Amino acid sequence: MLSRLLPLFLLILLVSETKLLAQSSKDSVRTRAEQNRITYRALSRSPEDSTRSVFNFKAAPWYVRSTPFLVYTGAGKSRDRIGQSIEIGKTFNVIDLGIAFGRNTLRPDSTLFLEGRVTMDVANYGVFANEMTIGAGRVFDQQGSLMLELTYNIIAQIAPRLAIGLTTGYYDFSNETTDSSKTFYGICIRYGLLRTDSGSLVRIGRTRLGRTGRSGHGHGR
Repeated sequence: MLSRLLPLFLLILLVSETKLLAQSSKDSVRTRAEQNRITYRALSRSPEDSTRSVFNFKAAPWYVRSTPFLVYTGAGKSRDRIGQSIEIGKTFNVIDLGIAFGRNTLRPDSTLFLEGRVTMDVANYGVFANEMTIGAGRVFDQQGSLMLELTYNIIAQIAPRLAIGLTTGYYDFSNETTDSSKTFYGICIRYGLLRTDSGSLVRIGRTRLGRTGRSGHGHGR
């Protein structure tokens, strides 16, 4: 009797073991798939979802950007070919929003201007960063000319709050009777919190995050 039941018992035990192994394998595959999804999200997304971030003006840090010297291309006297400006505003991760005040020439007459600017930190490589600026404002001349700007900066972070670099771009001026465009090259300086490659601001007093150079955005300095 016992000899007859033993094969049946072994058969039942074998079937049960096969089911357990199949279930364990399924759970293992499911666990690996879930881990892969978590890893992908961690690699492909920044700690803060930028599509949900809110512009908090009170919490945003201040910055100052200056162009102490720029020269226009083309013919003309030196005092008619040199411009200057200073900008102050607030930083929202990869974006600077500011107001600029300056002069288009070194003449004492009506060449002053006031302009709103939006600057985006486009790409980084180590301590170097590339910025793009779009601006619009008014020249305080007799005609009240409209002033539009498109500028590119290449800057290097030489201190925790200080960056210096080169700038090039275009000014377009227009009013009811005239219009003109000027191409310029110059030097720019930015004072404010630096950024990581992902565009996050690095607060002073905290360890600066290490960088690996990369192009694209990549943001910030």
